[in-house]
Amino acid sequence: MIKKLFHYICVLVACALWSAVLALVYRFGIELIFRVNPLSAQTYHSFAGYWNSGGVLKGKDVLLLLAIFSYIPLCFWGFYKLYYYKYMRLLTVPLNKIANHGLDGYVAPDVNIKNLKIEEKKTIDQIVQERLNLEKKKNQQSVGATDLRRQVIEQIEEAKK
Repeated sequence: MIKKLFHYICVLVACALWSAVLALVYRFGIELIFRVNPLSAQTYHSFAGYWNSGGVLKGKDVLLLLAIFSYIPLCFWGFYKLYYYKYMRLLTVPLNKIANHGLDGYVAPDVNIKNLKIEEKKTIDQIVQERLNLEKKKNQQSVGATDLRRQVIEQIEEAKK
């Protein structure tokens, strides 16, 4: 029930955005071509006054009326396309591109949660003791390496004699 409600809310938001964008494009186009604001009530009052006073429609006037009346079918056509062709993806792809700019080549490594080792919290004394043990191991290894070098040098010197 809630999933359907959320779906319909998303559809309504997408349709409202489509209508707003289309209205702005229509306004810009009609103002550019016909020098008339189609979103103004004053425009329609002047049309009605012209028609009521016996004005005759010319070719340019008919094109203007067709452009204005084609807004509603184009809105429904856009609603149809948005509803059947993943409207949320159309809205989120540009935002995802902007958010992930520079991360396109990065591939996150696969992590298997079952194999992660969770360590217990350690006190400072335990951490210091572990560091000391590591240092002792390093010193023992280096001492062992110097002893080995010393033995090799002694064998070489005995072989020379």
